[in-house]
Amino acid sequence: MNTQETRAAQIFLTHHDFVKGVALKYAPWPGLMEDIAQQVFLEFMAKEQRWDLENDLRPLLATMTRHVAMRLWRDRTRQRPEVVQKLADHIRLLAEESELPPRYEEEVGLLRGCLQKLPEKSRDLIQMYYYSDVSTAQIAEQLEMKADTVCRALSRVREKLRECIQRQIQQGGAAHV
Repeated sequence: MNTQETRAAQIFLTHHDFVKGVALKYAPWPGLMEDIAQQVFLEFMAKEQRWDLENDLRPLLATMTRHVAMRLWRDRTRQRPEVVQKLADHIRLLAEESELPPRYEEEVGLLRGCLQKLPEKSRDLIQMYYYSDVSTAQIAEQLEMKADTVCRALSRVREKLRECIQRQIQQGGAAHV
């Protein structure tokens, strides 16, 4: 490895968590994030002589990651047509129900109650990600965490909210997270 390649590899490694955060956003398939990050690294290194390593490479890495993620996502869904069929069936059912009154009003009310019961840090994560449209990489930077740690935390919070809503629907009682 020459010095240009070494420098390019070092720069990529400093942005590795950013790349993984972007990968997770565009292809939320379990285990696909690492495959995407590795492929982006390989493609980045294959063209490392083209890049101006003195400039901010995050926009370039974000674009590369998005393209790789979408390509791998297409490949995985082609390999698993039953998953695509289930999604298509679900979307078709939703379209057929569009004339019916919304059935999620109760769940939205329960969600609000469950959100209020969350710890403050969890509410802050939900607020930043869903309401302020802050990316997991940006949240990680603000909270001085790794992007994949933020992704896992968001996943745990979503699961807690899902369980809380299901419990409320079954029990009809007060919201407990």
